[in-house]
Amino acid sequence: MATIKVVMSDVDGTILNFHHQISNNLKNEVKKLTAKGIPFVLASARSPEGMKQISRELALENVPLVAFNGALILKEATTIFTKPLEKYEVMRILTLLTAHFPNIGINLYSENNWYVNKVDEHIKGESKITQITPKVADLASLAATVPVHKLLLIASEAEISAAYEFLTPQVTTSALYLSKENYLEITHRAVSKAEALRKIAAYYQITCREIMAFGDNYNDLPMLKAAGIGIAMANAPLAVKKAADKVTKTNDEDGVASVLAKLQ
Repeated sequence: MATIKVVMSDVDGTILNFHHQISNNLKNEVKKLTAKGIPFVLASARSPEGMKQISRELALENVPLVAFNGALILKEATTIFTKPLEKYEVMRILTLLTAHFPNIGINLYSENNWYVNKVDEHIKGESKITQITPKVADLASLAATVPVHKLLLIASEAEISAAYEFLTPQVTTSALYLSKENYLEITHRAVSKAEALRKIAAYYQITCREIMAFGDNYNDLPMLKAAGIGIAMANAPLAVKKAADKVTKTNDEDGVASVLAKLQ
């Protein structure tokens, strides 16, 4: 097995517990890891702004942040990689949603900015989790002028399932995936956490085999497979656990911290 030189981890359902908090145990293990010169890289479907507080809590300085499942990779104010959705496809998706799924809450993310078509209970829930307040905007007009790194659709599980089935054959350059039963994420097809892992490897001038990755959901699967060691959380779906090299304890049982303790 190659020596692990970087650890890359998902955020929600992985390093955050079910109360969306980071344990002191994990903070201590990441601190030990950093002292050994092993960067701990956050890789999330969240925006950079949605990861900043977590990054501060873990004292991650001078370390890249992988946002929007890899559509944007930043280190401080420097952009390492960016791949927004194609504008014409964003416009098509927005038109289709307005016509066929008017009840779905649409979130549009552009760099550090979060815009929504309306504020409903689902959007309020997301805002509470991320501690960020979105701006209500005309998304079609906005999409014509700014890069769109991600669209997030939130509604009931049934509505999101129907939207997923409807939109999948309608797009050509975008990728659709569920990050929760009622969360449908849309990014450019060239974007994935696996590609982000390769970008991080190149940034640190190491191989993918020298990266350990943690994740808990389907959008983490490519990253877990691309890493030298891919570790799934016990709270992950069965398909994710089967595809991983190892399975650790749940996010509520400090699963990531328990693995890092053995890595020291």
